[in-house]
Amino acid sequence: MNQEIYADAISAIHVTGNMIRIDLMTLQPQLKSENGQPVFDSSKRIIMPLEAFIQSLAVQENIIKQLADAGVLKMTNSSNEATKQDKD
Repeated sequence: MNQEIYADAISAIHVTGNMIRIDLMTLQPQLKSENGQPVFDSSKRIIMPLEAFIQSLAVQENIIKQLADAGVLKMTNSSNEATKQDKD
């Protein structure tokens, strides 16, 4: 691996045929909206086949399970949502 991409969040996911396009967004702290809030910018896009997207979900679910087992995340009852544990 020779390139890393950072994203603060996913802004959108588009499905076109068998291709999935995931738009990543990053916070632009030097920019402010009209009400003074930080601005997010759609900075990069990941494009992958549908099969790879589904496989990536399995990988992410496995990581969430590992984090929950380690006590980093707490699983809630509503549709298996996870919340970050506060370690104060």
